[in-house]
Amino acid sequence: MAAIVERWPDFICIGAPKAGTTALFRAIGRHPQVFSPPEKEPRYFAYKGSRPHFLCPGGEESADAITFDRDEYLRLFGRCPSTQKTGDGSTGYLYHPEAPANCRAEVPSAPLIAVVRHPVDRAFSQFLHLRHKGIEEIGDFEAALDAESRRIELGWRPGWHYRRCGLYGQQLNRWLQYYPREQLLILFHEDWIACPSETLARVFGHIGVNADVAVSVTRDNVSSRSPRWTWLHHRMMNDNAPRRGARRHLPLWARDAVTKTVGAFNLKPGPRLDPALRSRLSVAYHADIDIVESITRRDLSHWRSAA
Repeated sequence: MAAIVERWPDFICIGAPKAGTTALFRAIGRHPQVFSPPEKEPRYFAYKGSRPHFLCPGGEESADAITFDRDEYLRLFGRCPSTQKTGDGSTGYLYHPEAPANCRAEVPSAPLIAVVRHPVDRAFSQFLHLRHKGIEEIGDFEAALDAESRRIELGWRPGWHYRRCGLYGQQLNRWLQYYPREQLLILFHEDWIACPSETLARVFGHIGVNADVAVSVTRDNVSSRSPRWTWLHHRMMNDNAPRRGARRHLPLWARDAVTKTVGAFNLKPGPRLDPALRSRLSVAYHADIDIVESITRRDLSHWRSAA
């Protein structure tokens, strides 16, 4: 076996999930000065050195997809040319309590990028995502929120932590215990959707590549849609022999192209969150939103009101 090239990522996209982080990371990878690793979400710094065990539907499948071994993680970036930058885009880092310390220990100078979204919208999008995968058995969003604490006690993975994943103020403060504020670029989902080119220019400047380069932007994973044919959606999303073979033999861009093509005709707009319910559920986040406003100097009063 070839010796491991100790190349760590130059920048880290730390999340949050269902906030456009995946689409952002893919867009960054289209920059000519950026190398895209073969795995888009290794989650190494969340589970460094130890494979987790999740006692929930699809838990073992999710654990199998995590890169927790140091050498395996370094292989993801070993082919990056010295003239390019490379990064890790794992949506779970913002939420995971051990990720900041683990990240600081290995890449203390890496620029960080966080993307946050209205916490109730984010939770609803995550709920629909798991419903579409066929692994969320509760059909009512509010009932799924009520089940969250019990599920966490039972060891369900963070994908089911609908409400807690939206406490961005607490999570950002945890990262800021290990990194200076200027090293953490905090973006908002609404800006990413409305002004993708301007948002990308900020990101490119933050990670140290040419900010004037224009790259294509796709809407990967930034909105929740319903499958026309559930069996096909499950085949594309869940663990199976064809997907495992694709991960071994196809580069990330090719896998993304297949997913985008199939999704274009199989996915339709999904259900919308009732504005009254959104406003009522937002109350639980008001204190945390205050923290986000303090950190970002951004007026988020619209997060506290109905859509």
